[in-house]
Amino acid sequence: MEHNEAVRTQAAERYVLGELPPPLRDEFEAHYFDCQECAQDVKAVAEFVDNVRAVLRAAA
Repeated sequence: MEHNEAVRTQAAERYVLGELPPPLRDEFEAHYFDCQECAQDVKAVAEFVDNVRAVLRAAA
């Protein structure tokens, strides 16, 4: 997967949410291990999801 495709398809977000089908997941993983920008996006999305879950748990 090329970087522009990863951005266009919102691969980082879909990866963290478990929405990428296995072949695309594998392609994205191969890409983001070598792409600092996508690796940072994955980390940011994961942190966001964790924070949303914590807020929702606290509100319940």
